[in-house]
Amino acid sequence: MEVTKRIRVLVADDSPTALRAVSAYLRCEGRLDIVGTAIDGAHLLREAKRLLPELVIVDLSMPRIGGLEATAQLRKSFPELRIIIATELSGLSLRDECLRCGADGFVYKSELAEKLMEEVRRLFPKAF
Repeated sequence: MEVTKRIRVLVADDSPTALRAVSAYLRCEGRLDIVGTAIDGAHLLREAKRLLPELVIVDLSMPRIGGLEATAQLRKSFPELRIIIATELSGLSLRDECLRCGADGFVYKSELAEKLMEEVRRLFPKAF
């Protein structure tokens, strides 16, 4: 029997409620391990260096270092890291701007339950 590799995930959101909800949602998927959480962009950068996740879910609007800047810095430091932006913000060019900054995926929080695992499966097809 082949053992499927588990994906190490770090979740960053400045809202404790959103952080708990996203983490709980991802824990329901058997192939994901939540290795840590971060409450702002600076914390995210420190935790990514310490924990070496394979996937980071990043809230766009965070204090100290925002999600876009944190994504750009993560992309430079960890080119193999997969990054999905999750946001409540909207705008016609927002998705494109996130992808230009280094995100691999983009999900509106209002569609999180329907779209987040779809994005994860797209980024890690061999794990599913």
